[in-house]
Amino acid sequence: MLKVSRFLCRLWCAKVALQRFLVVMSGLVITLLIFVQVVSRYVFSTAIFGIEEIACYIAVWLYFLGAAVGAEQRGHMSASLVSLVWRGELAQRVIKLLVGALSVVISGWMTVWAYGLAKWSLQFNMMSTEINVPVGYAQMAIPVGLALMTLYFFFELIETLVLWARSRGPHA
Repeated sequence: MLKVSRFLCRLWCAKVALQRFLVVMSGLVITLLIFVQVVSRYVFSTAIFGIEEIACYIAVWLYFLGAAVGAEQRGHMSASLVSLVWRGELAQRVIKLLVGALSVVISGWMTVWAYGLAKWSLQFNMMSTEINVPVGYAQMAIPVGLALMTLYFFFELIETLVLWARSRGPHA
């Protein structure tokens, strides 16, 4: 059992490292593409065909993988007025539990919806205007990013439940 958990831990860390690497590389590639296009336009007075579209496709992947990295690091923003109204440890725990459950349900539902959109685009062979690449390739970033976010929200919810159960102790 220890070998399995060690393997799963390594697999998880490899997934997170790959995800962060892809975010960084996407940002670098977008920066390079935009730089090349600016130089070609203003120095050589010509534009490279399709470079903006390629940058946009990569940017969609960057945004959704970046959002998943934020969810994994628990860096998502919260503007909860409810926690200001209901104070106390129990109320805060219930609010955190409800927010976690809602995050899992909503992001899971959006993952299914986004997958349907990308699948539909690929089925109907919708192509981009400039470089003639399937639009579904960019749209697949949405369900992939949302699925990762759902996974991270789910683990955060489980952690919240475990911490709540541990804090109640054996006397509850």
